[in-house]
Amino acid sequence: MKKTRVIKRKSSLKTRWSQREGSLKEKNLNLAHPVVKASYVWSIISDQLCDVLGSAVHHQWFKQVKPLVISHNVLILEVPNHFNAQWIHTHYHELVDVLLSVMDKKLSSFFVSQSERHVAPKMVGRGPSESTAPEIKRQNEDEKT
Repeated sequence: MKKTRVIKRKSSLKTRWSQREGSLKEKNLNLAHPVVKASYVWSIISDQLCDVLGSAVHHQWFKQVKPLVISHNVLILEVPNHFNAQWIHTHYHELVDVLLSVMDKKLSSFFVSQSERHVAPKMVGRGPSESTAPEIKRQNEDEKT
């Protein structure tokens, strides 16, 4: 049932996108910048999700979603926690991608939790030498004796 509603609305969504794109050009916003484009695209998709799913579902699952960037034709969106990321991926990811494809056939989405996003840089900076340094020292001392 939801898919048929989405398909029926597809033509009206294209019209709305064309209208917004025209107003965007008038405002001289730089859509070439990946962060600006992500924010702009998400504002449109978020409105469409509210129309399709209803305000209660939208408020529960999409109110706290923050667009981060568009990189390699993927709209990266931040959600509060891992549970939200998984729930949206399981239940709404296909819908979000369909709505994105109306705007640009190449675009897709990826949801990441705040905790995953903030932990990842720390893990990347920590190399194996830092974590194993005490073990290597102990091993060298054992070999000397």
